[in-house]
Amino acid sequence: MNGLLVFQSDFGLVDGAVAAMTGVALSVDLNLKIHDLTHEIPPFDTFEASFRLLQAVPYWPSGTVFVTVVDPGVGSKRKSIAARTAGGQYIITPDNGSLSHIARVIGIDEVREIRESVGRRKDSDYSYTFHGRDVFAYTGALLASNQVTFEEIGDVIPKESIVLLEGLQAVVEEDRVTGTIETLDVRFGSLWTNISRQMFEQLGIQSGDTLDVSITNGKTRVYHSFVDYGHTFADVEIGEPLLYVNSMDHIGLAINQGNFSRAYNIGIREPWRITVKKI
Repeated sequence: MNGLLVFQSDFGLVDGAVAAMTGVALSVDLNLKIHDLTHEIPPFDTFEASFRLLQAVPYWPSGTVFVTVVDPGVGSKRKSIAARTAGGQYIITPDNGSLSHIARVIGIDEVREIRESVGRRKDSDYSYTFHGRDVFAYTGALLASNQVTFEEIGDVIPKESIVLLEGLQAVVEEDRVTGTIETLDVRFGSLWTNISRQMFEQLGIQSGDTLDVSITNGKTRVYHSFVDYGHTFADVEIGEPLLYVNSMDHIGLAINQGNFSRAYNIGIREPWRITVKKI
């Protein structure tokens, strides 16, 4: 391991939960380099936790340890697990779907169930609702500081047995592609879809083309317009919409210097659909 430890949670920063996790990790090893991915995951949203891991994990060095704690089932029979990705990073997490995007896009080499005799903080046996501090941060710190090996964390469990979230897959048909809005570029309100750049290329779409875009919420169409496909936001006038390839190599829908989600009151995931049609 390389001594890098990265935290993600839905705790926010208004109380001491994140600081407690950091303190536990530093109590294991003061030399750890601790970073935060985000602590603003919406409460209980394991899909968002999964997506944000995919946004960050591939760009960190092999040997980096991630701890992600979005845990609506804390204290229940859900497993506490450690996974090694195909890129050599490690993720400590509840087994509740947080590995879904990593498993699908990057791949997981091996998964182990955390053995609490190894991966539970001393004198925390009667704490049932803060595994982020008592199990996950502690185990992550042990692993990142090389005080335990990945193999010592616990027994191997089948990769196929972990919880993976199901979601709508984008579909290409003759002259169109239909997908869903997986999440938002949070600060700027751009829509990030599950439609890959490769799917666009299957339709023969090129930068500069104008496309027919519809967004539906269930059976109700809430947006319909003709939108240019460009490389950068500046390819259209300020206030105009644009289809583009986002930093995840998927199709995004934005307003140049505006907030698309707020402008049209667009939500994410079920039952939202987006269809892009070649004219």
